[in-house]
Amino acid sequence: MLLRLASATALLLVVAVPALAVGPNCHDQIAQIKGQLSANPQAKQSFGAKVEEADRLCEANKDEQAQNMARQIREQMGQASTKGNDGSGSSTSPGKSR
Repeated sequence: MLLRLASATALLLVVAVPALAVGPNCHDQIAQIKGQLSANPQAKQSFGAKVEEADRLCEANKDEQAQNMARQIREQMGQASTKGNDGSGSSTSPGKSR
């Protein structure tokens, strides 16, 4: 029984620790955001300054701050894209059927 508990604990450590260590660093996260922005000039204009600030923080070895900013940028980009999709694709208004 004790051996099973030790094996389970060891397995959890092996699985959990690499997952934390393999996560994208701030450079990877910012590169991903820049890639997304390169395909959308309007989004680049809206978020470019924030991305550059996050990049500056990352270069200054302020990884946690840069990653927090990158997360905020992704959230704001998601919200902006959701707002852009609301109501689009519908050419008729509810209650105006003929």
